[in-house]
Amino acid sequence: MILYLIVAIIPFFVGEWFFSNVKRTGKLYKLKKLLCLLLAALPMFLLIGFRNQYIGADTINYLNHFTRISQTPFGEIFEDTRMEYGYIVFVKLISLFTKSQLVYQVVCAMIYWVAVCVFANQFEDSSFLFMFFFATLGLYTFMFTGTRQCIAMSICLLSYVFIRKRKIIPFVLLLALAYFFHKSSILFIASYFIYNRKITWYNMLIYGGISVFSVYYLENIQQFFNQALDYDYTIENASGGTIFLVLITGLTLMSILIIFSYKLTKQGQGLFNIGVIAVFFWILRYFTRVAERPSFFFLFFSCALLAHALDLIPKAKERFFTKCAICAITLALYVYRFSSNFSTYVPWQPYSF
Repeated sequence: MILYLIVAIIPFFVGEWFFSNVKRTGKLYKLKKLLCLLLAALPMFLLIGFRNQYIGADTINYLNHFTRISQTPFGEIFEDTRMEYGYIVFVKLISLFTKSQLVYQVVCAMIYWVAVCVFANQFEDSSFLFMFFFATLGLYTFMFTGTRQCIAMSICLLSYVFIRKRKIIPFVLLLALAYFFHKSSILFIASYFIYNRKITWYNMLIYGGISVFSVYYLENIQQFFNQALDYDYTIENASGGTIFLVLITGLTLMSILIIFSYKLTKQGQGLFNIGVIAVFFWILRYFTRVAERPSFFFLFFSCALLAHALDLIPKAKERFFTKCAICAITLALYVYRFSSNFSTYVPWQPYSF
């Protein structure tokens, strides 16, 4: 457990006590910041890449699938599988260079590492704090198991720059690539169209109305996506999740109140609009567990919104103590999850040959 705590806390300390003193000018500033982010986050992703085969519910299945694909002729790799073709080609290409399950696992972890850090680097003052919330609000622990979706999520994160710059063609191309790793990534298309919406009472009513409508017609909506994406999900028992729903809703509302109080930026507005989708899926998660996984595509933006809002607080002492209080809450959630849902991850063990 101590190891998981250390890797989550490192980015927070690097951001607050080291990088905060770096001059934010010059052509090399962004590069220095990215390198610093990569180094601060590296221990997190090393734990993912070098984890034991039995850490993560789906890990052993993905490793066995890699071995099976590595032994399958290229012309037969698409037979008898429901996995997306992009992911299967990706696995096959890796197997042309190595048959090692560990190398395959490390390659996947490094993709997550680069994508998350590139995404974080686009936030002026809150990159390192975002990385802390990435760890403590549940995205990090998901990356120990959902390989296909995590690669798709990483590709979607790389498309964020094109959402900001309103360049739809490269955004759609990256989204199409993500779709061929995990079909659920098609839901991320909403991010492009919702990003620039103004935060008004009228739009808030629309968000609320969509949530009520979706809950009421949940079974019909799920059947529609099952048919469209060739899935076979059913309404599942939704026990648990209430604490996180209350927490993520409260943190999102707190963030937008801080932003309105101090400085409403275009980026803050966009992060809120996309982050609301994560809250929307967690409302659905209250009724069916199936809604949890799609929420992860948007939860990155909830984490970024929270970090962005906390860094807007103008008074240094107030900002520092507010950060510490919120970080303590999310860290407590992180510890709780490792003692309950993710207890099989503890202690961390390396890959065994």
